[in-house]
Amino acid sequence: MNILIVGCGRLGSRLAEVLDRQGHDIAVVDRHEENLERLEDSFGGISFAGNPIDLQVLRNAGIESCDAVAATTPDDNLNITVCQIAKKIFGINNVVARIADPAREEIFSALGLRSICHTNLACDALVTALTTPVENNHLVSFGTHTLSISARAAERRVFGTNLNMLHTEAEKVLGVMRQDGSLLLYSDPCHIVVQEGDYILYTRIAD
Repeated sequence: MNILIVGCGRLGSRLAEVLDRQGHDIAVVDRHEENLERLEDSFGGISFAGNPIDLQVLRNAGIESCDAVAATTPDDNLNITVCQIAKKIFGINNVVARIADPAREEIFSALGLRSICHTNLACDALVTALTTPVENNHLVSFGTHTLSISARAAERRVFGTNLNMLHTEAEKVLGVMRQDGSLLLYSDPCHIVVQEGDYILYTRIAD
């Protein structure tokens, strides 16, 4: 893929290097030329210094032939502007923006833009780390969303309860892991009853 990354801070430079190693054609634009020095010597893409909302700068960076654009600067307003330019002027549908303010996710969604809110991601990861044993929790990403899958010891109050009674609006039950290591997955209708020593598997959208 031809991918343009706007912003060469810690996130933008890291993203550019990872995608470059995967074999994609990468161009990076940043307002400040010194930021481009973050890129490794082995980086095989191209880089440009200039105002990322200047159409000519974007054209010089090859936006007209890009398959996707990522706006990764620390400025939410700049990121949303870059994404709107990419989508509305250059006709690029695959645009993703980094944002810091969770409240702005709704704005991006209303504009038909995808976003990654690192504040929400970090918060969810910390909540999970603080409330769930690390070895029993996993995060799985699909597109721009992340699922949290956790295994928690069944509390005494749910012994004898059918798994279908444990679903909540925030979490769904995947199944149970028995003391002998066997795994029973939830199905509908469900006939699995929680026993002492079970670990219950839960999943929820983490972002």
